Amino acid sequence: MRLFVATALGVMLLAGSVAPQAARPATPAREAHMLWVHPPDAGRDAASMKGFLDRCQRAHIDTLLLLVKGMAGEIYWNSRRFPQAIAPGWQSWDILKELTTAAHARGIEVHAWLVDFAEGETGAAYREHPEWAQLNPDGSTTASETLGVDKRHYPYVWMCPARRPGYQDQWLLPMIEEIVANYQVDGIHHDYVRYPGDVAPDSYCFDDYCLAHLPKWALLRYEARASERYRVMPVQERIDANWWSDPTMLPADWDQLDRREKADFLLNGRTIPLGAPDMRSLYYAYRVEQITRFVRDVHDLVKRRNPRLAVSASVFKNPILSGRFIGQRWDEWTPWIDFYTPMTYRSHFAGTFEAYLDHLRETTTRQIEWTRNERSIDAGIATTYLYREEYQPVTDVTTAIGELTRVTDKDDAGGTAARSALQKAADALEPRLRSAAPQRSAEIKALVGGLAAASPGAETTAAAAELTKALNALRASPPEGWLPPEKLTRAIQAARDAHPAGVAIFSAGSLTREHLWPALEAAFAR
Repeated sequence: MRLFVATALGVMLLAGSVAPQAARPATPAREAHMLWVHPPDAGRDAASMKGFLDRCQRAHIDTLLLLVKGMAGEIYWNSRRFPQAIAPGWQSWDILKELTTAAHARGIEVHAWLVDFAEGETGAAYREHPEWAQLNPDGSTTASETLGVDKRHYPYVWMCPARRPGYQDQWLLPMIEEIVANYQVDGIHHDYVRYPGDVAPDSYCFDDYCLAHLPKWALLRYEARASERYRVMPVQERIDANWWSDPTMLPADWDQLDRREKADFLLNGRTIPLGAPDMRSLYYAYRVEQITRFVRDVHDLVKRRNPRLAVSASVFKNPILSGRFIGQRWDEWTPWIDFYTPMTYRSHFAGTFEAYLDHLRETTTRQIEWTRNERSIDAGIATTYLYREEYQPVTDVTTAIGELTRVTDKDDAGGTAARSALQKAADALEPRLRSAAPQRSAEIKALVGGLAAASPGAETTAAAAELTKALNALRASPPEGWLPPEKLTRAIQAARDAHPAGVAIFSAGSLTREHLWPALEAAFAR
């Protein structure tokens, strides 16, 4: 179990003798070993769950973070309040109850992991309450966005963290309350506790509620004597040094502006006429406040129900930057978070694998400094992203396939360039894959040759489909030995060099797919 040492300040806080300032830690008695788990990987019956927990014990896992609310808003417990949100196929197997009971018998904790503010565009929450969605200046939801250079459809709707009453107090908080009231979980684990920075960081906070509430929150004009406007008193030579003189900061025609015009002012406007274009700073501060308030509300709800339950959070690696881009200023959450699992995933770092190891050490050190060692930092490592070099040729082949399918029979130069790129990427993939899986390597090599020789049109389309299918199969089921397990071992050691409280691994399914359980067992050996 995750054991904590109480401090004098922590005791005072529990006694209510001081204001709720951040207590000094929560120091684990030994290194914590955590694992994010998606329900299918934990087992769909007692036998498969036993096999999963056997594997966790061999790998010295002491804490499981079980997904109970996913990106599409689907939930994985037998909810009485939200039966319409239960994931299809999970109504008869209460994974949260079964895993918690079985894991506790082995001394393993289970924390309920929730994707907080994302919902599916066809999910129950958005279907029943479209008014809860965040909107951009055009009045569209995040489902209007695309991802990547190939412009993939983004199928998620982010819900407004600010609106009250709304998604928080009528959907998300009641879900959390139902879990802590009816299940013997060890804590609540936040994920996606932020604004949608993966699609458009500065484009979502412009629903009707926020356009009305942000100016009121910042008191940009008075409701009393609303018709009166006050100008800047130019006492100081620099115009913006007179900010304290109580000018009316909203435009006189604010109530007549449309959504785009209001959004433009909040992003690009000036609090002081002729001063700096600084209104955006208030926009950022507003979003930070909404997320922080939610974190506080969850803490209060959970601790009121059971003070022994932990509240934790998966967060982006740098709270200063994530505060600006997604409202996630998590270094200020220590009064309401018991431990953090920062996503120090390689996908969040540039450079080579060796550079990642150096940056992982440095970033973990800074995270401990940012939180003033007031709460535990458990370094998060995602296994799949460690293998950028191994997967890059696969990505390059896929890109070349797309180029070839767009070549016409009249574009000789384009065809030559695309076939050259295809062959170069295939040559980079082949040596290591051949040593791990000669048959699969030969299959892909033959498919590459077939595509390179295909005539533009239907023949190329068919050959491209076959090669794409083989590459997808390689990603879904990489052969043992293709992905070097020492990368995981070295990443864990690099994190340990910064002396975090523990290490959290994403995820159980990835460990299985990438044949990494033995490496984790060795790395986590007590």
